[in-house]
Amino acid sequence: MSRLIDLTGQRFGRLTVIERAEDHIQPTGKHETKWRCVCDCGNITVAYGGSLRNGGTKSCGCLQREIVSQRHKRHKRHGDSKTRLYNTWNHMLYRCYNPKHKNYHRYGGRGITVCEEWKKYENFRDWAMANGYQEDLSIDRVDVNGSYCPENCRWVTQKEQTRNRSSNCIITLNGESKILIEWCELYGMNYGTVSSRLSRGWTPEEALELVSSQKK
Repeated sequence: MSRLIDLTGQRFGRLTVIERAEDHIQPTGKHETKWRCVCDCGNITVAYGGSLRNGGTKSCGCLQREIVSQRHKRHKRHGDSKTRLYNTWNHMLYRCYNPKHKNYHRYGGRGITVCEEWKKYENFRDWAMANGYQEDLSIDRVDVNGSYCPENCRWVTQKEQTRNRSSNCIITLNGESKILIEWCELYGMNYGTVSSRLSRGWTPEEALELVSSQKK
């Protein structure tokens, strides 16, 4: 049996050990030493010695409650957590800093970041309201290779944002180049239909119905 390490009087986080408590005996017969502690908040609690030493237990539970409370206050402080603008800000950060986001490879994965000022929601909200934010507009980067910051962002309609995407397909017809959505507008074609046709190997002329096609 290993030699007992006396923790009496030692301090771990907010806990000070006052005496040994009744040990816990596992079904295998192994003893786990437990210690009675007093927390800085005044509560008495019992904790395993191993958990105290490795930092797993730091309080009677009050520390975790305070952390949760602070997180809740941060989300509720501005009162915008359920608004479209807050959702826009939140997704902006996720695209740039969360590798698990489905579009991370197009943003954070290629070096797109959010400026320090906008990492605080209130600053982003103030900029948005002073620069024409409306519920039907989306945030757009003027330079699609640049980051999110006041100097490189604006509020635009979905149609305008589509024009500015780095993934826009450039089509050249009769020596003139336009992005696909502009050709669709010019010939009165549905963007989704034409894009689907191109992905299936149709030529631009066929996809835009400028020439007849036997493809289906």
